[in-house]
Amino acid sequence: MVRTQYITIEELNEMLGVSTYTDDDLVKVYEASEIIEYNLFNPMAKFDTLNAPKEIKLATAYQLEYMDINDLFTEYTGGSFTLGKFSSSGNGNSAGTNDYYKLSSKARRYVVMSGYSRRNNIWKR
Repeated sequence: MVRTQYITIEELNEMLGVSTYTDDDLVKVYEASEIIEYNLFNPMAKFDTLNAPKEIKLATAYQLEYMDINDLFTEYTGGSFTLGKFSSSGNGNSAGTNDYYKLSSKARRYVVMSGYSRRNNIWKR
């Protein structure tokens, strides 16, 4: 089975300004790429690591970063908290409330900028 991949590990580290991602994180790249692919307007626009526009690569990098942060809090069962720039409040159990197809705000911005957004016309109003 061939999975969607818009960005290489080297590009991911470069775009995020880190050196922490390795080939062991390739499944995360696939997952982030597949979320971006789901949110693209034209399913016939097939991209890979060689032909994906810069905006799609950036969207994938920021989506992966967002997913990593979300994974830290998936099992959180408390009320409200703040960690750096991230804050959350709720009625408690947040397990299972993360939508698999939810884009981070940065990823959404780059998908829209690419012109391939499902909701491109909404953002240009």
